[in-house]
Amino acid sequence: MGRVPAVAVAAFLGLALAGCSPAGRGSAPAVAPEDATATAVTPAPPPTTRLGGPGGSGPPGPGPSGPSGSATAGSAPPGSFSLLFTGDMLVHDAVRERAARYAGGDGFDFRPMLVVVAPIIRSADWAVCHQETPISADNTRLSGYPAFNAPWQLAEAERWAGYDACSTASNHTVDCGAAGVRATLDTYDRLGIRHVGSARTVDESRRLTIYTVRGVRVGHLAYTYGLNGIAPPTPWSVNLVDPARIRADAARIRAAGARFVVVSLHFGDEKDQRPSAYQRRVADAVMASPDVDLVVGHHAHVVQPVQRRPDGRWVIFGVGNFLAQQVVTAPDLTPPHRDGVIVRVTVTRRGGRYVVGRVGYVPTFVDAPSDVVRLAPPFSRQRTVAALRALGAPLVDDTPR
Repeated sequence: MGRVPAVAVAAFLGLALAGCSPAGRGSAPAVAPEDATATAVTPAPPPTTRLGGPGGSGPPGPGPSGPSGSATAGSAPPGSFSLLFTGDMLVHDAVRERAARYAGGDGFDFRPMLVVVAPIIRSADWAVCHQETPISADNTRLSGYPAFNAPWQLAEAERWAGYDACSTASNHTVDCGAAGVRATLDTYDRLGIRHVGSARTVDESRRLTIYTVRGVRVGHLAYTYGLNGIAPPTPWSVNLVDPARIRADAARIRAAGARFVVVSLHFGDEKDQRPSAYQRRVADAVMASPDVDLVVGHHAHVVQPVQRRPDGRWVIFGVGNFLAQQVVTAPDLTPPHRDGVIVRVTVTRRGGRYVVGRVGYVPTFVDAPSDVVRLAPPFSRQRTVAALRALGAPLVDDTPR
């Protein structure tokens, strides 16, 4: 998410120092800030997928391909593997309240929000989410904007949907201080989700995150531009963008055996589909390292372009929101910050090196008030594809037919 507006800084600092606000306390400001929750109804029919339970509002079934099933669209060819990336997981109050209704009074259930896209996520060899906020290990002190703390059932739904790992470096990583970092990573460890970008201890911060995907070691690094003016509880709680450090970390992870290296960057200007000058400078500085193969960006809350660089490496500047509900205002009830995209990267061996051979996309859209992430309707799809292709990258449409 972007910088917290000045009118909210005092409240943000208070919440961060307190750890996070108790769920249900407070009220919406008279003038909603840019990150406030949305309440408008999308003027489009709801998804047809039945979500399970009476009236389709209870916990979903395993989905079209089952908990460990796979779709065939965009599958990697022999000798290759696929990596999948999605945008911001950002549980505003309205999203959390909807998850409580889906759970029927027994905690929270975010699975109905992901049931439509779960088969696509599961189809990849390795799927990575971007967890922008802390996750509570025991569902105490839950909160939305400006200092977030999501229920642990969100992580449970991420695992159910097929995510193998999540990047955790964002401007909201330390919204709940060191305790929030610990709770988030403890929850992911309990559920078997790998993570990168934040750390509970100095030793953990020094460890390298390397996945084994179809027998190939894939290194993953993650960093954020800042923390909304909040000082990190320790120097190692969250990785901050520093191109020189990123290049050194990339060299270190390559030396440790990674054959393909991904860098996740939380950066850019909020709600601007054009890469900022800062994004371009950072991407160029990071890509000055021969050890980095792919950059995946987050933070803008809208979809941004994909760039294939002259040397054949790729920068995905921003994949938009994935599960979030930010404020909408008349007359635009279907703004671009409800758009997202699933990006599937096929990595292929050429000579002695693994390289990006193909980049596919599936535009998504967050419905309201259901908060279901569904395949993008035409108006959303059109602007997402235009944004993705703005820099002329040769992309492939992986939308299921």
